[in-house]
Amino acid sequence: MANPYIPTVSVMEDLERLQFAKNLRANPQDYSAYVQERVDTLSDEIFNRKRTAFQKAHIDLARYMDMDHNANFYRERAADVDRLTDGIQANNDHVKQALERDKGNSRRQFEINEWYNYNKLETLFFLQVFFIVSLVMAIVIFLQKSNTITVEATALLTTLLFVIVAALGVYRYYYTRRTRDVRLWHRRYFEKEQAPRPPPRCRPDGSMEYDINNIIPKGVTECADQAAQNFSKWQNMLEGSMQSYQTSGAGPKSLFGNAGSVGGMVCDKLDTNRQ
Repeated sequence: MANPYIPTVSVMEDLERLQFAKNLRANPQDYSAYVQERVDTLSDEIFNRKRTAFQKAHIDLARYMDMDHNANFYRERAADVDRLTDGIQANNDHVKQALERDKGNSRRQFEINEWYNYNKLETLFFLQVFFIVSLVMAIVIFLQKSNTITVEATALLTTLLFVIVAALGVYRYYYTRRTRDVRLWHRRYFEKEQAPRPPPRCRPDGSMEYDINNIIPKGVTECADQAAQNFSKWQNMLEGSMQSYQTSGAGPKSLFGNAGSVGGMVCDKLDTNRQ
């Protein structure tokens, strides 16, 4: 429900403004004082607003400058931390390389010591066998001097003992030089085996994909290619042989001899490839 007094209040305010304006016009001094008061009020308000805005801008500028200085300091400290971490990383890498080098040297020294020790043990074993054989030969010679065994038996036993010692020494020498690994004592070299042939593969259409060289030897395929290239030459030779047979009456031997020469060329090519 609307208030019935609102229009009355509005009318009274308008009448008051009109009365106030009429009084100002009737008294010029009051009018000048009123205008001057309004101008001063607006000027002070504008000045205060400008001053407040300037102070706010000054405070914001100081704050931004502090943020910029803090960012610069943070960047410098971050650079210092990066340099410090790079130095630590470089030092760690150097220490790691030194440890890896020392570890490799230690491992290699262990391998050298192991190889040297086992080599000495094997040499000692051979010398022990040689000493035992020498003692046995001394006993055999003593028995032969005392006529317990014959000279032929002594010679046979001596030869057998010498053969055993010589075979053991030769086997030890060649096994160490050619078969045993020069780095690890308990490892030996094995002959390299040929790589197995790759299994055939299936094409998308279901057919088999294979290499002809894995089925037919390479020498045979090369010989077949060479024979195909010289097929026209072989035809010329055959025609010449037939003409010679018709004109001179040469026997079939010469004809088959020419044909055999072509076959011999092919066989020679196969033999060469097999070798």
